[in-house]
Amino acid sequence: MTFARHVGIPYTGERFCAVLAAQVLAEAGIPWPDVDEPAAAIDWQRVERPRPYDVVVFTRAGQPAHVGVCTGKGRFLHVEEGATSRIELLSSPLHARRVEGFYRYTPRTA
Repeated sequence: MTFARHVGIPYTGERFCAVLAAQVLAEAGIPWPDVDEPAAAIDWQRVERPRPYDVVVFTRAGQPAHVGVCTGKGRFLHVEEGATSRIELLSSPLHARRVEGFYRYTPRTA
């Protein structure tokens, strides 16, 4: 698995972090939740320890407002306004305090 091809993509508009995350997940065969927050999606479960392709949700002003895709080894891929997409550490002081939670796609069996 490689996330490198998704690094360096410019931010192109409101909620582009979710657009980028959806593209990355789609390439892995994982559907993006049909809601604004993975926590509200039926087939997404909150997890304590993220794995690659889990979604990380960040808060702004106490509300879920930003997402990224976990890449493994304590890192995640994301893009923010005014920047290009990049892989950063979840433990970074800029991000660790804003983590709302990690979510994994776990489809229900019929």
